[in-house]
Amino acid sequence: MNSRLSAAAIGLLLMSGCAAPPVHFYTLGAPSVALNTTALNPTMPVVALDRITLPDYLDTQDMAVRSGNEIMRSANGRWAERLSEAATSLLAARLGESWPNTFVTTARQSSTPNARLSINVTRLDITQNGQGTLEADWTLVPADEHRDVSRARGIFTASGVTTTDGGNAALTERLFNALAERIAHSIHP
Repeated sequence: MNSRLSAAAIGLLLMSGCAAPPVHFYTLGAPSVALNTTALNPTMPVVALDRITLPDYLDTQDMAVRSGNEIMRSANGRWAERLSEAATSLLAARLGESWPNTFVTTARQSSTPNARLSINVTRLDITQNGQGTLEADWTLVPADEHRDVSRARGIFTASGVTTTDGGNAALTERLFNALAERIAHSIHP
């Protein structure tokens, strides 16, 4: 009986050594609690931010880095939500900070917003050697058809440590922050 118990204990001990490391979930820096507690003015212009578009292979919860033509997914790192949703939330927060007299929202509105902002990310590469590139175009379409549609595009680069999932998340956030800053300065809702 003792030998069976010992064998079972050894078996459990060996199996516990095979357990995978825990999965870690990452967000892009949009705060979970609003930093701007200014009351909304009912006459404040509203910009509706559509969910951004990303290349399909990136619009998942998988964190990835590129090595040449190969996309390598992290074994233990995941985005807390689809990357397009996380990036949209971050951009809405940053644009709201940059345009304090405009209500930037990702939620559907009961009335027509003053403008709709669409952002298309055509390239987002985070490489193993710590280089990041984001290429995007954006369009602001005013509800007033007498106002011009604003279009622009940009390429953003940054470098950082990508040997960890946390470093990958930080570099990705830095690229999206650069995009938000350029959008805020290139168009005026």
